[in-house]
Amino acid sequence: MMKRPNFMVALLLMLVSGACQAHLLKVFAYVEGEALHGNAYFAGGGPATGARIELHNSKGEPVATLAPDANGEFTQLSLPVEVTEVVAVIGDGHQARWPLQRSAAPALPAPQPVTPVNEALDADALAKLVEQAVARQVGPLRQELQASEARARLSDIVGGLGMIFGIAFGLMWWRGRR
Repeated sequence: MMKRPNFMVALLLMLVSGACQAHLLKVFAYVEGEALHGNAYFAGGGPATGARIELHNSKGEPVATLAPDANGEFTQLSLPVEVTEVVAVIGDGHQARWPLQRSAAPALPAPQPVTPVNEALDADALAKLVEQAVARQVGPLRQELQASEARARLSDIVGGLGMIFGIAFGLMWWRGRR
């Protein structure tokens, strides 16, 4: 004879599920020139406004701390050279990490007056200009791609529910055999 499920346990599990949101914390960042741009968000796409953004060096030590805005976005205009990783932290030790990739070419100095057409740019200056333009265009695209990969799909939800029901029915079958 099987007992009815305890509804208090089910209710408690439903209430605890909101705290699981912290496990779905994501962070994305990219370097454009000397500035760091990025955002912290949850896998569903909502901004992680209460997160603390830490910039870590190669030893894993925090070098600087930022706070995201209402959209979960953050910017550090002069990025310290030793920063190699961005870490988003939300209570109880939940965190998300993003390694920084810096280009080999240094950033451009302050904008210069427009070069007349008849004067040729040297190869290094041209490479720097192209790199900045590409970073400005590709950075937001990489951010959107990262956010779309983190969203839960219908197949993920159905698969998770199937696993839960499978385990529950397996346990009920096992208890019924006894």
